[in-house]
Amino acid sequence: MKKFIAILLSIGVLGAGNAHALFNSTYWGVRPLGMGGAFTAVADDASAILYNIAGTAGIEKPEIVMTSAKLFTGLEGVDMGVDYIGIVYPISEEIGNVSLAWSLFGNTGLSREDTINIGYARSLNDLGIWDKMDLSVGMILKYVRQEVNFGESEKGGGKEHRDGVTIDAGILARFPYGISVGFSKKYMTRPDIGFFSEDKIPDMNVIGLAYYNEQLPLIKIPKFTIAADYEMRTGDKDLLKIGAESKVIDGQLAIRLGGWSEMINIGAGYEIGFGEAKVKIDYTFAFPIEIKENTGSHFLSLSFVFP
Repeated sequence: MKKFIAILLSIGVLGAGNAHALFNSTYWGVRPLGMGGAFTAVADDASAILYNIAGTAGIEKPEIVMTSAKLFTGLEGVDMGVDYIGIVYPISEEIGNVSLAWSLFGNTGLSREDTINIGYARSLNDLGIWDKMDLSVGMILKYVRQEVNFGESEKGGGKEHRDGVTIDAGILARFPYGISVGFSKKYMTRPDIGFFSEDKIPDMNVIGLAYYNEQLPLIKIPKFTIAADYEMRTGDKDLLKIGAESKVIDGQLAIRLGGWSEMINIGAGYEIGFGEAKVKIDYTFAFPIEIKENTGSHFLSLSFVFP
């Protein structure tokens, strides 16, 4: 248990006295992580539920993504992992899109954190107010639950859990020439999930900027995206995340690179078409800069885009 807490402190996902670990972390979404977690202004697939719900308004076909990951493999005595399932279902331009997602962070035998997201997003283009950009907004109703096994040494021991409900909101603007700007506000009501004293999940404000070009001038990189996110968290240091993606081989193969001050990430993805349907496989390797004696974190996802 002590080693587990020390690891969490090292990667900066625990503040002083906080019991929660990854509700407000950077370890979600395989494609976004391959881009260093800079996805707030990109947000164009089912992983947008985790980064900027407004981005789901631009998804035109039903999409589901399933993710599984092992964190810090090879680190003795640690069995940490994350799982995620996200579904986006477009209804119509007039009504908008709905989404449902479940995410889990667990350390076997010690703790787990579950989050259920029910989201809604809508494009505002049909209102005819903004003719020089595509603008969308979205909101998530979020249920969070934390369970910790305190063993037999603390106040009676055994498993204890705490839960709460909160809200996320986002906005995404796509301008001409491949420029997009996004903003996401997470854990707006800051639910208290403390066990022995007040412990509110920090709220997070994220500003994202991205640029896309079908072929980058001069160096001819195809289908190139570069993005940056600036995260501001209550009671914690600000975080800058930067990443890039290029889709090569007729757009089927994607390569990605990015990171932030504690992590370097590299990823790849491959898309297979079946008529109007698509299957996408994505992998990201994340290497922690400050944590030694491990072989990094491995993330794998499988996505389906329905006809």
